[in-house]
Amino acid sequence: TTKDDEIVMDFFSGTASTAHATMELNSEDGGNRKYIMVQLPEPTGEDSVAYKEGYPTIAEIAKERIRRSGKKILDNSENDLDVGFKVFKLDSSNLKKWEPDYDDIEQSMLIETVKDGRSNEDLVYEIMLKEGIDLTLPIEQHDKIYSVGKGALIICLNDNITKDICDDILKLKSRMTRVVFKDKGFASDSDKTNIIETLRVNGITEFITI
Repeated sequence: TTKDDEIVMDFFSGTASTAHATMELNSEDGGNRKYIMVQLPEPTGEDSVAYKEGYPTIAEIAKERIRRSGKKILDNSENDLDVGFKVFKLDSSNLKKWEPDYDDIEQSMLIETVKDGRSNEDLVYEIMLKEGIDLTLPIEQHDKIYSVGKGALIICLNDNITKDICDDILKLKSRMTRVVFKDKGFASDSDKTNIIETLRVNGITEFITI
């Protein structure tokens, strides 16, 4: 019943049979349907064959099924298909809620806002979610500068940055309009001010800090 460019969602995906079927249908008619599979990490049980084969949850079986079925479909299809997929796990925010010490406000301002153990990639995807950016868009990394969707969004996660960072950002030569920085990533307030002005002069009007 789907058109060739729709998104198919399965809230109880199990071993991802819906993803498998979606890729097969694309292979048959040249469609570009996408899928979103949602599955709790339900344990397979230590006595099960799946567990002994290295799949402790149904979600892990689903990921392996998508990999294998995608490869098989590519091997048997004349169409140029995209069978890649991304996996996300529901978690709390990567950013700490600010709870100032009113007896030492100055020190409270210096506390790192990103939670321990969280990667730059975790932060990039949270920013994409908050900015309403499609999570399937390509992400290019240049040191700690991330270009999302060919420059639709630029995320700079460098520390101790100066106005020289503008040269690295502008070299990307993209259609960027939004740039995101870590609030504590600037070497000084004057550097932050200079970066804002330099980007504004070059047509980047949305300056966001987290």
